Amino acid sequence: MDGYEVKEVMDQVHISSEMQEEIIMNIQKRMENGNKNTRTWNWRRIATATAALVLVSGIISFPVRAFVTSVVKERMESIPKEEVKEINDMVQSKPTEADTFSREYFDSEKERSKELWQAYKDGKFPENVITQVHNEEGAPEGTVCYIRSAGMFKLPDREMSDEEMLEIIDFQHTMSYAAEQSLNGKTPEQIAAEDLAKELAEKAMLEEKVKAAGGISEEEAIEFARKAMEADVGEKAKELKLLIDRPEAEIYGWEVGLVDITDEDEYKGDIAYEVQFDKWDEMKPEVFFSYVCYVNAIDGSISGAYSISGDTEQLDYDDIVWYEH
Repeated sequence: MDGYEVKEVMDQVHISSEMQEEIIMNIQKRMENGNKNTRTWNWRRIATATAALVLVSGIISFPVRAFVTSVVKERMESIPKEEVKEINDMVQSKPTEADTFSREYFDSEKERSKELWQAYKDGKFPENVITQVHNEEGAPEGTVCYIRSAGMFKLPDREMSDEEMLEIIDFQHTMSYAAEQSLNGKTPEQIAAEDLAKELAEKAMLEEKVKAAGGISEEEAIEFARKAMEADVGEKAKELKLLIDRPEAEIYGWEVGLVDITDEDEYKGDIAYEVQFDKWDEMKPEVFFSYVCYVNAIDGSISGAYSISGDTEQLDYDDIVWYEH
């Protein structure tokens, strides 16, 4: 899974761009530490489940892929085709799993980053483009640059200026745009439609397998998950609500879906229902708590479960709690 694919996952679930940046940095830390939970399937499912919660808690601003303002779209479309192709070739050949940063953002930079992402969307662009070098040896000291061979943004030890942070934001948009243009001549909308058709076909196939094997129903899966939750989180379970029971469920298409876990070593079984319970308060982001349980669709046993909690504005993905069953 390359850097763009990681961004694709987050774009598809509408995680905001500033949150993407922080998540990618956390993912890279986990990879460097050999954390088994950074596998593609785990990352995709955690991102999806978490996005479902933060969507309605006021955190999400806009996805990179959407290019929700014409000024950003016009800026991207003004890039010469030769440059777009060159950047896409670089994106596709990067050796790293995701774009990384040479250091974490300072707290003050994190705050300004949120404002600058919005300003960029509104048409505030950097005066210059980010410096790019092939390897770290060629990186200039004391300034922001992008190391192409490593897929890394090299940041100065000091606090960055607004201009430097805008250059990073601009280049992240440019890389996403360049990769989109290489989708075999198809538009993002066509790709999305094909992905949806594939998803529906896979869903139907899983449903047929469960039916043929005499598996459990969605309602039974919810009850098994609820009992597992009560055992895993104790009294906290009384505060949580099934995600699909929320008024927003129909709007966002939330459901208790079947997922194929055949090749996932950490989970038990082949097909599972993904059931999510949560608690959040739009006015109190610090009360966020989500519990996600995978229930074996054939025998009702628990294939795996995890929870994530904290302030939705400062979620730390290293604090995910995994439960053994």
